[in-house]
Amino acid sequence: MKNPKIGFIGGGNMGGAMIEALWRAQSNEAGAVRSPAEDERKFDGGSEARGAENLVQTDKNASPRECEKKTKFEILACARSKNEALRQRFGVKIAASETNLAREADAVVLATKPASYEAILRLIAPELAGKILLLLAPNFDINRARQITGDGVYIARAMPNIAACIGASATALCFDAGFSEPKKETVREIIAKIGKIYEIDEAEFAAFTGIAGSLPAYACAFIEAAADAGVRGGLPRQLCYDTVCAAVEGTARLIQSGKHPAALKDEVCSPAGTTIEGLAALENGGFRGALMQAVAACIAKAQS
Repeated sequence: MKNPKIGFIGGGNMGGAMIEALWRAQSNEAGAVRSPAEDERKFDGGSEARGAENLVQTDKNASPRECEKKTKFEILACARSKNEALRQRFGVKIAASETNLAREADAVVLATKPASYEAILRLIAPELAGKILLLLAPNFDINRARQITGDGVYIARAMPNIAACIGASATALCFDAGFSEPKKETVREIIAKIGKIYEIDEAEFAAFTGIAGSLPAYACAFIEAAADAGVRGGLPRQLCYDTVCAAVEGTARLIQSGKHPAALKDEVCSPAGTTIEGLAALENGGFRGALMQAVAACIAKAQS
């Protein structure tokens, strides 16, 4: 599909993160130059005027012909209270309603709260024939969407996480039967902009949600607790956050390089050393069991 129009219904945490990732990717492909401050600033729907200024600065080094040639997606949105912030920061086209967006878009990403999925799908269903519908909710499956939309709609389901905004999400993806390969490629191109893709069976989505979709929250709780302990030990707060994040990132890279987590843990633990004392304290506190229970609770919720 050449230069497809991607429409987002919803622009909150996940919808906003995906829009930001697509915008960043296309800005890079167009040879744009963003300010470091803009790259660091988290999208929260605020600072609209400054976002508009930075958007103008982004495009000044790329000619209209270059941008037109390299841009793969046109982004549309209908996000109610987030509309103006999305338009000013990312230059997306704002649709007047969910129905208008579905009518104009080639692919519709449903990025609202799960509770509103059914009502929105009933509203836009007449406009979806022959188009792609991408579901993001953890507990709204393809069959349930199909019962509302009817046949003739290409339905896919994805489970990204909040790191999508910087192109570092771990995202599950699956397709309904009948998807043509070109349409699958369109969806893969969208998801590839937000991070790494794992094509799995839909039955495995709940477990994936537990270990990837919700994991940033668990990791943040760990990082915050470790940083608090560092502050308690006398280190400055920002140093603690930076150090813990660097250590977590380095450990993850070692495991991704092929190191087994258990083998790496054993290498760090010297006999009668400091690390084994820390691990003993974690075991006494039920750290591993608590984490497994957290993932199990998340999986159960995603299945309900």
